[in-house]
Amino acid sequence: MEALRNWGRALLDFAYPPHCAVCEAEIAAAEMLCPPCWAEIATGGRFVCGRDTAFEQIAVLGDFTGALQQAVYAVKFHNQPHLGRALGRRMAGELAPLDGLLPVPLHPARQRERGYNQSLEIALGLAEALGLPVYAGALQRCKNTRQQALLPAAERRDNLRGAFASAGAVPPGFCLGVVDDVWTTGETLQACARALDRGRLWALVLARPEADIT
Repeated sequence: MEALRNWGRALLDFAYPPHCAVCEAEIAAAEMLCPPCWAEIATGGRFVCGRDTAFEQIAVLGDFTGALQQAVYAVKFHNQPHLGRALGRRMAGELAPLDGLLPVPLHPARQRERGYNQSLEIALGLAEALGLPVYAGALQRCKNTRQQALLPAAERRDNLRGAFASAGAVPPGFCLGVVDDVWTTGETLQACARALDRGRLWALVLARPEADIT
């Protein structure tokens, strides 16, 4: 049966060659992006001081521009959850202090609409590379907020007031990495940190604007 499935996949790849999610170049199915697009994306997390935030460190894969920006859009809006996992594996770097990962949750209605949670997919890629547990149910989104990207910065914190609630399940004393796709103003991740109300937190994001976070 497995041989039959592999033959079927090979036939589909021959008839409909897979394409890079960023530039549409033909690629091997397992690659998700073409070599030039992967080369444009950083190959390991770098760190930004978490000054004036709830986080000890903020680890980012790269700037929200070019191939990485297009890859994030593909994950979030174009039904490419497996690319989210690949990007999560790509950003896994020197994250040794972490004991577990917690993806920013979507509201159930938003997740049904999208079909998956992109932050969970990124966290699963990181977990695979780092050998860490994922506490996907430890934080709940209890308010279906307006999309942050559509709001001016001044309204983003109010939009998220009361949006998240802790559901426990993370052992006390753990250093926890809170995973999201993009840090723009940081309000979503800060709202998660307030709901978690615990000591050691890192923020792990694929991308940030080119301007410094802090």
